[in-house]
Amino acid sequence: MRILLLASLLTATGLAVSAGSAAAHSQRDEITHPTARTRVVLRVSSGGGFVAPQTNLRALPSFTLYGDGTVIVPGPVIQIYPGPALYPLVRSKLDERAVQAVLKRAKAAGLLAPRSIDYGGMGAVGVSDMPTTTLLVNAAGKHFKRQAYALGAPAQSGRLTPAQARARRALQQFVAGLPHGTSGTVSPPHAVAVYVAPFRGQAQPGSAPIVWPLRSNLATAGKPVSSGIGYRCIGVSGKDAQTLLATLRKANEQSRWTARPGAQVVYEVVARPLLPDEHGCPPPTG
Repeated sequence: MRILLLASLLTATGLAVSAGSAAAHSQRDEITHPTARTRVVLRVSSGGGFVAPQTNLRALPSFTLYGDGTVIVPGPVIQIYPGPALYPLVRSKLDERAVQAVLKRAKAAGLLAPRSIDYGGMGAVGVSDMPTTTLLVNAAGKHFKRQAYALGAPAQSGRLTPAQARARRALQQFVAGLPHGTSGTVSPPHAVAVYVAPFRGQAQPGSAPIVWPLRSNLATAGKPVSSGIGYRCIGVSGKDAQTLLATLRKANEQSRWTARPGAQVVYEVVARPLLPDEHGCPPPTG
């Protein structure tokens, strides 16, 4: 009886040690990252190229993962012209196991290596006027920034080195394998960046200008956008953001705006929802 009891105790002890070792091993394998809900762990964005200025002003990151596992991606946009005045955001949530899976894929793709990665520039790719993909990663106690011009575009034969070609494939496959998050919930933004310029287009038949609903003066508010493309940017948050969002739902991307009822001068408004880590006016992606 004593022998059986001793054997049982040894077996139980062995299982406990084994489980503890497995847990410790699992913790050692985990990749550390920020955990706050407004701290970016991973972001993928694209900007630049031969596009209208409004495209880069309105552009949103294609994927953002925050420390608490929240994922925000651009929502689907109805394919009509003119399109909506504000693009939607879709929010979903990853548990820590899924976050670790993303970070381990990033590590396997070489994106967490403590060195620069040469993806080849315009000359190596052999195409012009294409956007640049930017990937930001905050993990393992470090900040990584990777940029690849014309990612996914077929390169001209022989222009890329084998190392550049491998690096581009690894980055492209990593981005393609990210959770899309489109099955999440459409979420209103906490704030909006509004880019304002004199209206240059043709008025839509039968459309009346939309009156700016806030106390700030649409004709003078905001600061010039640094890229010198003729826009001022107004950051709108708090209750003002809720008021503006209600008005934006009645507008479209080609709407004319006035600073007050009856004003003759009309403006173009390009609205961009701000993500949880963004405040004020983010720089254009181009």
